Amino acid sequence: MSSHLKALANRTNPESIPVFPLGGTVLLPGCDLPLNIYEPRYLNMVDDALRGDRLIGMVQPDPKKLGEKNFNTVGGLGRIMQFAETEDGRYMLVLKGLKRFNIVEILKTETPYVCAKIGFEGFEDDINIHGDDASPEAFNTHKSERSALTMAMKSYAKTLGVRLDWEALKEIPLARLVDQAAMISPFGPLDKQSLLEAKTHADRRRLLIGLMHLHSDTGLYADTEIDDKNGPVLQ
Repeated sequence: MSSHLKALANRTNPESIPVFPLGGTVLLPGCDLPLNIYEPRYLNMVDDALRGDRLIGMVQPDPKKLGEKNFNTVGGLGRIMQFAETEDGRYMLVLKGLKRFNIVEILKTETPYVCAKIGFEGFEDDINIHGDDASPEAFNTHKSERSALTMAMKSYAKTLGVRLDWEALKEIPLARLVDQAAMISPFGPLDKQSLLEAKTHADRRRLLIGLMHLHSDTGLYADTEIDDKNGPVLQ
């Protein structure tokens, strides 16, 4: 990641942001999230963001709560890095994840979309992902962790019937691979939220590996249940 993005993430500390609720979707620091925007209120949200600091907060609705504005309290702050408008009036965006945030309060506004007061307590280290060294895999010291992740990914990919370029994946630094896999894997909203809220990359990697085995045909975690905070728990 570039020093520019690290500096951008460090100095970007808005007190309030527009939030885009989307179940099954999370945005992690340093990752790209493509979005297809077509609902009028969110087209309005993008217009306003483009006129300002280009920031949007990605959050998931909380399935345990009722109401249109009941979101999970942790989300991902993204900056619009690419933008295009289609002939039928849709917006195609790419958000770059800057850092995670906590929702402090849902604000009362006149906008058709929701805005929230946010804070960044507990996520101060998120900016460091933008400065990660992207040295070749051969020079890093995470061989065992990488092997465990690769084994889980192969098992899960086989279950999904997906083919991956394993040689190309070797060039992606471990932390980045964990985050990208956490974002694109078709887990449910609760699993995605647990991955988003993981305190460290090591925690997220272990949870991701457990979830991949759990949802694979290998049966490695056939007798487990998922704890929303701690991942797979043996019975």
